[in-house]
Amino acid sequence: MSYVIGRVHTEAVQASIERANLSAKPDDSVAGMMRAALIGHTAAVTLFLDHGVPANTVDTNRRTPLIEAAFGGHVDTAEELLKRGADVNAQDGDGWTALMEAASKGHADFVRMLLAHGADARIRNRNGWTALKTTAKCNSEITRLLRDRGAG
Repeated sequence: MSYVIGRVHTEAVQASIERANLSAKPDDSVAGMMRAALIGHTAAVTLFLDHGVPANTVDTNRRTPLIEAAFGGHVDTAEELLKRGADVNAQDGDGWTALMEAASKGHADFVRMLLAHGADARIRNRNGWTALKTTAKCNSEITRLLRDRGAG
């Protein structure tokens, strides 16, 4: 199902979701949700949420839709996920959070939004890095935002 997302209009995604038995094929729902979040297809993310896919669903690497949205810098998609109960501080299998992902990609607006939603800038990943350590290209705005929240 994830191949459909991004190639077609929301109506086609809706039809695909309705035809699929998401409770019988949870891998399809996870893959579809992750793809939609990664490319910032907020309408598709909303459809998955409306059809019972949890906002905190995880893939085999324990990545969440919020972390995927952070990778792409899709603030609107993240806002929808957070509104529906996504854990702002969830960590993937390597300990990365959405804040770390957004900081590493230089998405200052995304970092600002996550901090406003209570993201903890002090969380460390498996390597002991905080979001500040992952900051891409010494982005001074992100560095300031994270230091203001106690990141070390």
